[in-house]
Parts: sequence; structure tokens; C-alpha cells
Amino acid sequence: MGNVLIVGDLHGNAEHALNLVRVAARNDCDKVFAVGDFGAWEHMASGRRYFDVVNKAAKRAGVTVYFLDGNHDKTSLLHELYAEQRDDEGFLMCRKHLRYAPAGHRWTWDGTTFAAFGGARSTDKGRRLAWEARKAEQLRKRRRYGSSKSADTTGTLWFPEEEMTDDELSELLAADGSPVDVLLTHDKPRASQPKWNRKDKPECYPNQDRIQTVVQTLRPGLLFHGHLHVRYTGTIAAGDGHWTRVEGLACDPDASQYLEYSTDHTWYVLQLPCAADAMTESESRSLPA
Repeated sequence: MGNVLIVGDLHGNAEHALNLVRVAARNDCDKVFAVGDFGAWEHMASGRRYFDVVNKAAKRAGVTVYFLDGNHDKTSLLHELYAEQRDDEGFLMCRKHLRYAPAGHRWTWDGTTFAAFGGARSTDKGRRLAWEARKAEQLRKRRRYGSSKSADTTGTLWFPEEEMTDDELSELLAADGSPVDVLLTHDKPRASQPKWNRKDKPECYPNQDRIQTVVQTLRPGLLFHGHLHVRYTGTIAAGDGHWTRVEGLACDPDASQYLEYSTDHTWYVLQLPCAADAMTESESRSLPA
């Protein structure tokens, strides 16, 4: 089995996605895993084309692309369209070479155990809802002049399913709270402290606390996340004397606001098998900052 290329937010940027597929091929990765805000917008024609383009490139390169929930992915539609189309590992098959990991999904690759817990809070929720309302008003005006377009724009730019509820998280952890080697999330755990944190806001803390609960329950040795659009490495306590290494990944170049940005900051080659048992405190001190 090959390695896994873990990648940050793509936001539907096809050029960046195709570049990452090429990076995967160069690094002997037969899998690419995007940690949210992938660009799951199949309610729009451009989103469907994006899925088709990525799928075609992945097929040509001999890789499979996976992704989990971001706060800007319309994942309710993925469940509606693909809930009955699962592969042998339980991923939803959006295309033959493009697959989705819903919140709480677990799997094993080459003896390494993984879990996906996507989702986050959108700090620009108000702006997105205002855009939906303006668009709906524009469509209503057009209908007065004979346009047949629907005026319902609800859920086209802001998605109510963007973050798990406390009850949903409790149900998932109650179903299986056993440890994993690698945890993949969109949001950061509350305890991680990157030097540049665009999500250090009170409205973001509840979901960060949920991810922190996942860390303390599953005690992963490694955690990868996106959402902050910046590359950093840190360590946080995972409970019972164990520690987790956190790898934050940057986003596509069009969405980055970070002055020290590089496209190399958007990906990480995870070699399998990955002996990623939760670290002890003494082991965590030997890691680079």
C-alpha cells in the first residue's frame, strides 16, 4: 500500500487540486485526503464539474481522493445522493476516484487506524446568509418578468450542517470510543496554539471544544486539520499522560491571507504503516516546534 497525501482546504480550486494530485503521484501516494472545505458544492453546476475534473485527474494519476466535512461543504447533499453508494471501507462514493468520509467514520489503512471528525463554525455566517437573501430577492424580481428560475436560495452558500451538535458527537463517541492512530478533522482542537490563529473567536470555541473531546477520547498520536489556512506543528495533551502531535495545514493559494504562505504548506506525506500511538509526555518534548 502507498502513502497518503494529507492536504488542507481546497475550496473548489481545481488548479490547486490537480497540482496536489501530481504531488501525490511524485511522492508514491495512492491516496489524497483533504481535511475539509474540499469544495463539495454539487448543488451548483460548477461544483459538479469540479468533482468530475478531480475524479478524472485522480484516475489518470492512479490515486483516490478522499475528503471530510468542512464548514463550507454541502455535505447534507452528499448523504442524500450517495448514502447507498459506499465502498468496502464505508466511504461514500461521490465518483469512482472521489470519496467522502462522514463525521465519525473509522477505517484502517495498512495497519494504521484512522477516524474523521469534520465540521466547524463559519465566522462569516451572517455575510453568507445576507448573500442568499439578496440572491433570492433578485430571482423574485426576475420572476415578475417571466423568468422560470426558483427564488429559493436557502442553503446555497451557508450550510446548517456545518458543525456537529454536542448530542451528535456524544452519540458517535458512545458508539465507538476506542483509540486511533490518526485523527483527521477540519477544525482545530481547543488546546492547540498556532502563532497565527484566525479562528480565535468565542463563537468558534464550542466546536473546538468538541474536537478536544474527540482527542481526549480517541488519544491519537497524530492529528491533521485545516480551517485556519496556516501551516504549524504543535503538541497537546491527550489525557492519561498521552500527547498528540497536531499538524495544521494551509489552504489553496487563492484563499490564503498568511504572509509566509507556500503551496508546500498545504500538504503532508503520511507514510504507512504509521506507528502513531499516543505519545507520552517525555516523547512529546523531543518533537520540533
